Amino acid sequence: MTHRRILPARAIAFSSAIAIATVAAFAAAYPLAAQGARTSHDSIAGAPTATQRMLYRLEDQWAQGVVKRDAATVRRLVAPKWIYSDESGTMNREQGIASFTSGPDTVTAAGNDNMKAVVYGKTAIVTGILWMRGHNAQGAFNHRYRYTDTWMQLGGRWQCIASQDYLLPAEGGQ
Repeated sequence: MTHRRILPARAIAFSSAIAIATVAAFAAAYPLAAQGARTSHDSIAGAPTATQRMLYRLEDQWAQGVVKRDAATVRRLVAPKWIYSDESGTMNREQGIASFTSGPDTVTAAGNDNMKAVVYGKTAIVTGILWMRGHNAQGAFNHRYRYTDTWMQLGGRWQCIASQDYLLPAEGGQ
């Protein structure tokens, strides 16, 4: 969920989410999709359900909220008691929102790959890889984060109630 915050110890990289994230400017077609392979939003068993598609859109909105530094978008997506966790610790809702939408990094593009959603009634788990490109005082960055977001229907809409992520090694380092 993101998600995806600035960590000075990591060249001020975003340690996702948001996932927030989040994430619609990723309209560029994925190379595999052009070859007729399954896209990053397809479910394992075939085409995604309406609920899965909704959750993928919310994850993409979260990533776009980070790119645009739009705290209102992120606030709309995360529940009042949302908690974020990564290797550096945990944050509450307001700490996470501030971390994802402010700071010295400039995220110019972000998107989600390999999203999978498992729905359990009014609760769902979304996993995926959030990628972020941008620049900071150390120069350009291109980071990827593996994330798990837990969503729940609250007040008639899906809201993220918990997020966990970690920075993946640089491409070729896996």
